[in-house]
Parts: sequence; C-alpha cells; structure tokens
Amino acid sequence: MKGLIWIIVLFAAAVGLTIVAQHYSGNVYIVIDQTQTQIAVNLHLFVGAMIVFVVLLYLLLRLINGIINIPGRVRRFGRSRQAHHAETALNKAGLAYFEGKFQHAEQEAAKVLENKEAGHNRTLALMLAVHSADQMGDDAKREGYLKEIAQLPHKAQLSRHLLEAESALNRQDYPAAEAALAAAAAINPKLTRLVRLQLRYMFEQNNPLEVLDRVAKLEKASALNAAEAAQYREWAWRELLALATDYPALKACLGRIPKEMQEGELCAPIAEKMLQIGQYPRVVKWVKTHYPKHRNAQLLPPMIEAARYLSPREQQKIMDTVEGWLHDAPQDAALLLHLGQMAYAKQLWGKAQGYLEASLQAQATPQARLVLAKVFDEMDKPEQAEQQRQLVLTEITPEDDETAAE
Repeated sequence: MKGLIWIIVLFAAAVGLTIVAQHYSGNVYIVIDQTQTQIAVNLHLFVGAMIVFVVLLYLLLRLINGIINIPGRVRRFGRSRQAHHAETALNKAGLAYFEGKFQHAEQEAAKVLENKEAGHNRTLALMLAVHSADQMGDDAKREGYLKEIAQLPHKAQLSRHLLEAESALNRQDYPAAEAALAAAAAINPKLTRLVRLQLRYMFEQNNPLEVLDRVAKLEKASALNAAEAAQYREWAWRELLALATDYPALKACLGRIPKEMQEGELCAPIAEKMLQIGQYPRVVKWVKTHYPKHRNAQLLPPMIEAARYLSPREQQKIMDTVEGWLHDAPQDAALLLHLGQMAYAKQLWGKAQGYLEASLQAQATPQARLVLAKVFDEMDKPEQAEQQRQLVLTEITPEDDETAAE
C-alpha cells in the first residue's frame, strides 16, 4: 500500500513539473556572493541535474549504510543459521524418541540445549532429553535435566512432576510418587495422563474407592477401554468385599456392586464374606435366592458351613431345600456331596452313605471318598473305609503329588 502511494505521489509530481515546464521555460541563475558572478542555467537542465544528484546521493548513502551494517548482517546470519541447526536437531530428537532410539534422541536434544539460539525450542528439547534419559535408565542425566526444568516457569513444571511420579512408581517409592502427583494435580488436575498415573498409584496402594473414581473419569474421557475398565472395577469390588469387617460395611459394599455382578462372578465371594463375618442366616438366604438361578456349585459350601451354626430345625429346612434342588438335577455330584456332608453332620449315616455313593457314581472325587470313609468309620466298617482311602491314594497322580509337595 505504501508503495502504491509513493507511485501516485511521484506521478503527480512529474505531471506538475511537466505542466510548469511548459508554461515557464526560463533560466535558473546561480549567484556567487563574493564575486557577484551569476551563472545562468536552463530550467529543464537544472531540474534534470537535481534529479540525477538526488539519485546518486541516495545510492551513495545506501552503499555507506550497507558497509556499516555488514557486521550486524553477519551476526544475524550466524544466529539464523544456529537457530536452523537447533530446529533440525530438535526434529531429529523427536523422530528418534518416537522410534525408540532414546540414546540418539538424548544426544540430539543435548545439541539443542547447547545452542544459544534455541529460543523456545529449549523447553521441548529439555522434555525430550529428560524422557530419553529416563527410558535409558541414566539417572544422573535425568536428574540433571530435571534440575534445569525446575528453573522454568511454574506452568512448564507439569511434565517434570509427571515424570517424577512415574519414575517413583517404577521404584515403588510411594511417598515420592504421592508428592509428585499432588504437585501435578495443582497445575492441571484433569490431565488424562495424570489420572492414569493416579489410577496406577491407587491400585498399588489397594485403595478401591479411589480406583473406581479414576476409572469413571478415564471412561468419561474415552481414555480407558471397556475390558480394562471392567478388570479394574472387578478388582475394586473384590477388594471392597475383602475389606468389609461387619454387615454395615458389607451392605455399603453391595450398594456399589451392580446386580449383574452380585448374581454372577461375585455371588460366591459375597456368600463367603457373609459366612466370614458371622451372618449365617443371611448366608442361607443368599444361597437360597441365587443358587436356583445359576446353580453355582461354589455357593453350596458356605451354606453347608453356615448351617452348622443354626438350630436343628433350620438345618432340616436347609436339607429339605437342597433335596428339592436335587429333584431338578438328580445326577448333580456337588449337590449329592453336600447333602452327604449335611447328613454326616446330623449323624444320619445311612442317608449320608447313599448320597455320597450316588455322588461318586456321578463324578468320583477325593473329597467324596474321604467323607464316605469317615461315614464307614462311624458305621464300624473299617475295611470299606480303608478301601476308600486307598482309592484316593491311587487316584493321586505323580504330578499331583509333586504339586502337593511344593
């Protein structure tokens, strides 16, 4: 735009001079004071000479200015060349880092840091250098770069805190990891990488509530796939279940577990926890509610064990219930075994023998043979009891024996 204005001004001046020259074609007189001498010069020649003089003067001044600015231009050229070298080294460092060539990446990043014209590239070079040193396991270089990063502005410290937290977790230095995670959260608490590190820390610290919270945040940010989230949740629910020491705590835990999980994989562990905290009637109720739906054999031992602490009347009701389940699956070896155990506990030797022998016909197991051997002992049949024990020994393979020895 400025160039266009100058062209218009010069064009207007040329037009004006042309018009003046057409109306006034006189001379220009130059008077020398001391001699009173007058020199007459044609106006057109004078104007032309002045234009030539101005052009020559402009060129001379440009030449002088160019000569004077040569050192500055040389310096600027050198700085520009160094800045270009810094950018090239930074690109090489980034490519090497993502290719897994951490030693080469650290060397290229070090070149950027040594370059006085690196400018803003220095921050990124520091990040690449410290992460490369960490991947190489060079603690001395890593600590040196971390000290340099510590001199940067507060907002640029986030990467340092994240790296310190990850390194501390790898060393299982949990106090240092906690401090680094807290420092990073003070800068940007919603950062996805920070939340993942917090999830790892909470998982290793066996903190199920915090694990559930971090999983929810990562799922909301689409930073955790469904399978991984399900694994973390199941672990957290099992851990909450294990931490429950009384029924109120167990009830609170069940409030966090979805119904489908309570009726699925966690059904038997819930029954075992109820048994552990002495909630025997609730164990029986839980098994009576959920066993008919899925016929999970793992539910039977907690109920049989809980029955021992109930009244004979309640025990008979439980036995009647299990016998009712047996009508729907008469060849269910697990049901037959547990009915035999209940009959043995009630000293119903004949009934116990019948159930246990039926269980062995459906599926021979060492547990059923050993219980049957105890029944024969009570019935004063030592030969048959010894026979069952010998069968158990013959069914144990050498591999099983070695495993048991270990």
